Amino acid sequence: MKLEKVLKIVLFALFILVQVYLLFVKDFQVLDYPRYVNEFPQPLLDGEEKLYKVSQTFRTPGPLTRIDIMLGNYKVKPGGGMLQLGIFERERCLFLKQYPADAVEDNQFYKFAVESQKIAAGNYTLQLKYLPGDRTERLAVWTDRVGMYPYGDFFVDGKRGEGDMTFRVYYLSTLWHQGGRLLEGVPSFWGGRSWLVAGFILLILAINFLLYYILISLKRVTV
Repeated sequence: MKLEKVLKIVLFALFILVQVYLLFVKDFQVLDYPRYVNEFPQPLLDGEEKLYKVSQTFRTPGPLTRIDIMLGNYKVKPGGGMLQLGIFERERCLFLKQYPADAVEDNQFYKFAVESQKIAAGNYTLQLKYLPGDRTERLAVWTDRVGMYPYGDFFVDGKRGEGDMTFRVYYLSTLWHQGGRLLEGVPSFWGGRSWLVAGFILLILAINFLLYYILISLKRVTV
């Protein structure tokens, strides 16, 4: 009997530890701002002469893991060349990496993986350059006309462009931190946030009570 009680206590303790880990410790990749529109292609290479440098100021609420940028290749995939992504904090370059341009799909998001330990939560500028293998190839970055991204601005060769780049930012966050971000948009009057927190705590307690009930039921079945 004593061994059975010890096993139940250990199982219940492990269940609690798993919940704590998933809520407060485990990192998940999260999309920051889901809305985007692609209306106008801004060329990265104009004919065989002009190379454009495009940039976008943005925010990341947690360690940055990935930036998706919608690109166009005018239905002809580049045979070579590289895309160079730089991330800057004011004038200081924090991240610089080249990615193969021949993986660009027309009117699709290109995934630029970023080492999360290099870019912490904050406000930054991403800079995109095309380093063509062949000057006859064409690439463009999609933008919107209205500037619907609320946390930054779009630039072409250092000058303010129209609208915003069509892009997505992914970062690492815990479930607890994300819950706090969701509560920021809940009105505080009449205890709105407090009721939500209380409901969440009751849900966790109900799950733990259910586990305890299952353990007790198993004991009755085995007797």
